[in-house]
Amino acid sequence: MKRFTLLALTALAAGSALAAELKGDVAKGKEIATNVCAACHAADGNSGIAMYPKLSAQFSNYIFHQTKDIKDGKRTTGAAASMAPMVMGLSDQDIADVSAFYAKQFPKQGETNPKENPELGARIFRGGLADKKIPACMACHGPNGAGIPGGGTDILAYPRLGGQHKAYVVEQLKAYQSGRRENAIMADVAKRMSDEEMNAVANFIQGLH
Repeated sequence: MKRFTLLALTALAAGSALAAELKGDVAKGKEIATNVCAACHAADGNSGIAMYPKLSAQFSNYIFHQTKDIKDGKRTTGAAASMAPMVMGLSDQDIADVSAFYAKQFPKQGETNPKENPELGARIFRGGLADKKIPACMACHGPNGAGIPGGGTDILAYPRLGGQHKAYVVEQLKAYQSGRRENAIMADVAKRMSDEEMNAVANFIQGLH
C-alpha cells in the first residue's frame, strides 16, 4: 500500500512538473484555438454562449489543468462530455499552446442585471456573509475578479472570474455543492449558499471588470 501511494504521489508530482516545464507557443495556440476551440469559446476566448466559459485572460496553467482533467476523464461536469472528444487528439504541448494563447487575449466586459439582486451579490463577493461563515469571494479571486496566482505562480491559481457568464458560475457552484466537481475550499463555501445567494453573486461577477 505504501509503495502504491508513493508511486501515485510521484506520478502526480511528475504531471505538475511537466505542466510547469511546458512553455506555450502563442502563435501555435492561436491556430489550435481557431480550428478546435473557437466554435464554443470564440476565437478570442470571449464566449457568447453561457454554457461555455470565457477563457480570455484566464491563467494559462489553470486552462491547461482543466483541459487535461477533461481529456483524462477527471472532470465530467457541464459540457465536459462534448469537449472531451474535441481535446482527445491534442498533445500536452498543444494544450499548453492554446492555454498560452487564451491567457493573452483581452477580456470583454459583461453586464450585471440590476433586477437580479446585485446588492446582495456585491456584499457576498466583497465581504462574504459572516453569519453563514461564507468568506468574501475577492479574498481568493481578487477585488475585480481577475484571479490570484497561487504561491507566486499560476500553477495553483485562484482562477479569473470577472465577466464570466452568470449561468456558468451558478452551474459550477452547484457542481461543487453536490460534489460533482471537487475542490475542498469551494465545496465548503458552496454548501453554505442558498440558490438566491448563488444567483446574486454570479450576477455580480458577470459585470465585474
